Amino acid sequence: MRSVEALVDRQIKRRELAQRAAEAKADTGEEEKPAPLRVVTISRQAGSGGRTLAPRIASLLDFEFIDRQILDLLVKNTGARERLINSLDERTRSGIDLWVEGALTRRYVDRAEYTQWLAKTIVALAEHGDSVILGRGGNVILGPRGGLHIRVVAPKEIRTENLVKYDGLSPDDARKRIEKLDGERRRFYREGFGADIDNPEDYHLIINMGRIDLESAAEVVLAAWKRHLAAARA
Repeated sequence: MRSVEALVDRQIKRRELAQRAAEAKADTGEEEKPAPLRVVTISRQAGSGGRTLAPRIASLLDFEFIDRQILDLLVKNTGARERLINSLDERTRSGIDLWVEGALTRRYVDRAEYTQWLAKTIVALAEHGDSVILGRGGNVILGPRGGLHIRVVAPKEIRTENLVKYDGLSPDDARKRIEKLDGERRRFYREGFGADIDNPEDYHLIINMGRIDLESAAEVVLAAWKRHLAAARA
């Protein structure tokens, strides 16, 4: 497992480089709209191939790949988490607090400490930019604040075949794993965010990996990312 401290160091450096670039443009007198959040969130059905697609997208974009395990470590590591948030300017930090508090009041049903810190951590990562975040409700946490939100699905028989092939499960155990994981993710969205993980309105793009291969799916996401950035800057 990658060190969360090293991840924080890289994200802080990305932020500093972006700020220097923005200051250099300001010095030339060139006005520019605020940059859109450079983050892609990926939600997926169990066995759909989203776990493989997400790091592929991160590699192609030269973004940091952040999955559930890394997020949970970052949320629980108070020092690394606070360093990530405190590296943002005061105005941005205040904006995160207001955003999360508003979201908790408006949409979330779970106000547990973990949920609050998860939301703040994901928003802070998005503010630092250049991240692909897999799972953990990133799309509903960020919502209209920004980012490109992707949902990856596939027919159940293909998902079952994937778990048999790559995880070494029997077909029966694979079907049980799919039901268990899909159920856990639905509950996490519903209880944590008052949201439906399958609601298409919460995503920019839904990819059916039963109809498209990995590299073609990556090309679709990259094209969507370019259009998303262009629209945000228009």
